Amino acid sequence: MSTDNRLMIKNLQKLDHFFSITSRSTNLTYAQCDETTYDDQAFLFSQEEDAKEFCGKLNENSFPSMVLKVERDQMQKFYTGLYLTGVNRVAFHNGTGFSYLPLEAIVTLKLPEQGEKTPPVMNTALQLTGIYFLQELRRPGVDSKDPERLKKLRELEQELMADLIRSRFILALDITDVRGKLDLKKPNPDLKMPYLKNPAGDILQPVFSDLWEFEKFRGKGSRRLQPVTVPFQGLVPSLIPNAKGYALNPSGFNLVLMKDKVELMAKQAGK
Repeated sequence: MSTDNRLMIKNLQKLDHFFSITSRSTNLTYAQCDETTYDDQAFLFSQEEDAKEFCGKLNENSFPSMVLKVERDQMQKFYTGLYLTGVNRVAFHNGTGFSYLPLEAIVTLKLPEQGEKTPPVMNTALQLTGIYFLQELRRPGVDSKDPERLKKLRELEQELMADLIRSRFILALDITDVRGKLDLKKPNPDLKMPYLKNPAGDILQPVFSDLWEFEKFRGKGSRRLQPVTVPFQGLVPSLIPNAKGYALNPSGFNLVLMKDKVELMAKQAGK
C-alpha cells in the first residue's frame, strides 16, 4: 500500500461523518464492480455536494439512488454491512478526487465462525450477485429489448441462480405462542410461520440469505422469531400453504422467488 493511501485511510477514519450512496433498487449500499481490477466497491464522500453530484449521475443513467449520511456512531454498522454484502473496496472522494482503499485496511471486523450445522452468518456471493442483478433489472425507463442489456441480464441471472442453488437459507419460525422449548420433531399448533403480502395480495414467505438479513427483519416486528436453516433443495417442502413463493431478504433487496421457479431450479440441480 502506498503512503498516500495510508494517509487517505487515516483521513477517512478521522471523519465525524461521511456520505454514501444507497440504491433504491436494493435498499443496500450501491455497489459497482471495477472493470479493470474486478474489485467490488462502494462509494464514500467527505463532502455532501460531491455525493449529490455522483448520485445525480446515477439517477440520470437510470440507477435510482439517494445520498445517505453516516455519522461516526453508525460507521461500524455501515462497514459491517459492506463486509456482509461482499464489498471489498471503498472508493473514497475527499473533495478533490477518488482514492481506492481496501475495506480491510479501513476497519477490521471479527465475524463469527460459520459451520455446516449453524445458520449462515454471511453469504457474500449471493448478496453480491443479487445486488448486481437487481440494480440492472430494476432500472426504470431503459430499453427492455436492448440486446447488450439482455445479454448482461442473462449472465447475471445465471450467476444468481448458481449461487441460489449452492446456498443455505434461513427460515423464520414464529414461536411467540409456543410454551416451553420448541421441538421441531413434534407437531405444535402454537408454532406459526410469518408471511408477507405483495401489492397484488399474493402471499409470500420470507427467507434469508444470512443472519444479518434475518436480524434486520426480526427487529422490525414484535413477534418472537427463531431461525432454522434449510438448503436450497429444502425450500419447496418448507413453503407454507397458499404461498406463491418466497421473498428473499425482504428488508434488503427483496427478490421474489416464485414457487414454480424454485421447483424447476431444484429439479435441475438434482439431475
